[in-house]
Amino acid sequence: MTVKNSINTKSVVAKLLSALPDRNRDIVSRRFGLADGQKETLESIGKSYGITRERVRQIEEASLTQLRKVVGDYSQIKPHLELAQSILEEHGGIMKEEDLFEQFSGVRKNNSTNAALVIAMTLDNQFSNSGDTDSMHSFWALSGRHIQEAGKSLISLARALEKTKEPVMEADLHQFYQKKTNQTIHPKALLAYASLSKSIDKNIFGEMGLSHWPEINPRGVRDKAYLVLKRANKPLHFREITEGINTAGFNNRKANVQTVHNELIKDKRFVLVGRGIYALSQWGYKSGTVKDVLAQILTETKKPMTRDELIQKVLATRFVKENTILLNLQDSKFKKLSDGRYIINTA
Repeated sequence: MTVKNSINTKSVVAKLLSALPDRNRDIVSRRFGLADGQKETLESIGKSYGITRERVRQIEEASLTQLRKVVGDYSQIKPHLELAQSILEEHGGIMKEEDLFEQFSGVRKNNSTNAALVIAMTLDNQFSNSGDTDSMHSFWALSGRHIQEAGKSLISLARALEKTKEPVMEADLHQFYQKKTNQTIHPKALLAYASLSKSIDKNIFGEMGLSHWPEINPRGVRDKAYLVLKRANKPLHFREITEGINTAGFNNRKANVQTVHNELIKDKRFVLVGRGIYALSQWGYKSGTVKDVLAQILTETKKPMTRDELIQKVLATRFVKENTILLNLQDSKFKKLSDGRYIINTA
């Protein structure tokens, strides 16, 4: 849903600003970035006119006050405000500014069309906005009630994620929320709310969770390797893990094979299960040599085990060939009983 090409938001707002004196019009245009989307500071505008920052601010405020008195009579701006209102209503009455921009113009970042929209909405008292804060991204809302509803829903969502301790696919977030909170909410509203919060984020695989989770915002090679392995859901060679990091699109920095290998060795989340092959320890894989794993299995089981039972147990925790297991069973650490079962050799 975007404004049709036949309705040019920038030209409509520019015509509205033409009611201002030249300097006032220029100051408002530059402050909002109406020309090219690039906002200018009070200081830079003040220098160009040889006036103070405070004087520029006063002129801007006076100009906006003047425009608010006449905007209600300017019928050409009405379709643009109605579109912005309908977009907000469709998304729970509140949206991150970039999300609103994308729905309105098709562009997330500030450009001349979005700058014109901001001017129009600033002049209309049905809209309220907030700048960027420590907890929230800049947003636009239809009322204080919508802001409160978003805040309550975000608290509930964050608590549900904290309890689950697992990311949720964006497509499943609505179902997850309603199941965990027993609260009803429109899917688009929930996603709009989640986008507002700085404590909730989405990773490159479309999974949503708490921003500080390494699965959501991986900070280094180890976290990226963890994500790649988790997505693969099977053990991988460290070269495959490196390739997975470099093709996933985390950023433009290429991971080095040796660096990745070194980080896998250092982190307890990873277990060496074969020659250069790593798995996640949370999958139940064991560290150590095949002989160590065999000894651990027999010790924990506390009873003799057949060759096939041992092979099955080892393969569940190590990525090795059956012959390797059989060779290790011939070690003096193990004793084969007359019935073919194995025990730890205590002699």
